Amino acid sequence: MPFVLFPIRTYLVLLLLVLVGLFITFIHRAEYYDEAWFAEQSYWLIHTGQVKSELFRTYNGWDKGIYVFHKLFIYAGALIMSVTGVSIATNKLVSILFGLLGGYLVWLYGRSASREQQWLSVLLYAGCGTLIRFISVNRPETMCMAIGFVSYLAIDPPKGWRSKPIWAGVLAGLSALTHLNGIIYLIAGVILLWLRSGWRPMLVFSVAGALTLSLYGLDALLDGQSGTLIDQFRNDPATQENFGLIAKLTVMADYHQIFFHSQNEAALSILVLLCAVLFWKQIGRKESLLVYTLLLIGSFWVLTKSSTDIYFLLFLPWLSLLAARWLITCLPHQPVWQKRLMQILLVGYLVVSAIQFREVIVENRTVPDTERHNALLAAHMPHKHTRVIAPLEFFFGQMEAYQIWGLTYYLFLAKKRKSFTLNDFFQLAEQEQVEYIISDHRLNASYEIPINAPATIGVYHRIFQDEWNTIYAHQ
Repeated sequence: MPFVLFPIRTYLVLLLLVLVGLFITFIHRAEYYDEAWFAEQSYWLIHTGQVKSELFRTYNGWDKGIYVFHKLFIYAGALIMSVTGVSIATNKLVSILFGLLGGYLVWLYGRSASREQQWLSVLLYAGCGTLIRFISVNRPETMCMAIGFVSYLAIDPPKGWRSKPIWAGVLAGLSALTHLNGIIYLIAGVILLWLRSGWRPMLVFSVAGALTLSLYGLDALLDGQSGTLIDQFRNDPATQENFGLIAKLTVMADYHQIFFHSQNEAALSILVLLCAVLFWKQIGRKESLLVYTLLLIGSFWVLTKSSTDIYFLLFLPWLSLLAARWLITCLPHQPVWQKRLMQILLVGYLVVSAIQFREVIVENRTVPDTERHNALLAAHMPHKHTRVIAPLEFFFGQMEAYQIWGLTYYLFLAKKRKSFTLNDFFQLAEQEQVEYIISDHRLNASYEIPINAPATIGVYHRIFQDEWNTIYAHQ
């Protein structure tokens, strides 16, 4: 009887439990601070036809128009929210839909393998702690990853399908339009096609991908703002780590943190590395899946501006497929102790999943509902349509009630100035005719107004305080 890690029914039951757990985490999902930043971009696109930001005021010219942003992701968010309305729940839909799509694509790719390998790959994907944590966060990584994986499927399709380099190029370009990190799918696709199929398919892929990616600058070109696009790219806080040699080398030296930031990433990373070490003699060094994965990892090491854990999602489908393939095809030929070790590691993998489910559910229950809490804060701020300095998340439910300036803008301002004291901040607010100031005690990329700050600072007096925020009103 052939060796199996677990019966097929076990995989199906476990996968069902993981999916149920995922859907439970969607309920009253806690909001992350930069979700409001992306939601605001879609909001203005819906209402004015222009992507811009008032939360960041004049910073980088964003109040007049933003030309460096996650374009396809923001457009998709605007499309959905133009139908559903702008809210915490609806702004998460793009990430959720593409995160689930990624799992379906992993299952689709595995149809040409054994059933155990197919379901194991999907279980590894859906049970990844990083996916559990970020699938319902309004960020572009799941969309970028899913479109990039479709591009790979067009290069290295399941058995019975034909490779389609032109569509692979278009899709890789669309992934880069979703998030510029998606350029790694263009680089990996070009090299893989050249190694496997020669220069003609590579050229077709390259032209299709380049033409698609060139749409990134179309809005700036039509507005006559190409220079603004270049300036915004150079001055964007998110790109600064790529412009200084020391800063770039530091990011590259910390690259491993993407794969070992916490148990969420380490669980799959260790599984893949251990399989590579133990099964090295049996692994096909030139198999497309392995080569493409290494190309993704290598190209991102050169391009990345940050070692944040959410970028692990960009590699998740390929790592899940590699681990499943190696475990199912190589393990039957290994000693018994290795078989038992891998069974233990897979159980441990699911324990990590359960821990992350618990952490997300606890967070959902302990962090206040953002829209309700914003309404509570607004109840203490009767002067509507006045200027307010607030955390970015105050956008939700209050964008049309006040003129909101984000505390993050003042954090950037403080970093630029040699000295920017609390008194300086409140004096500047008075000069700018700000009516209310709301602090952020969680410090989600916000200028810090300590919870124990004086009740009166300049012409502002504290009128409300809880563990999350303090409101100062102009007297």
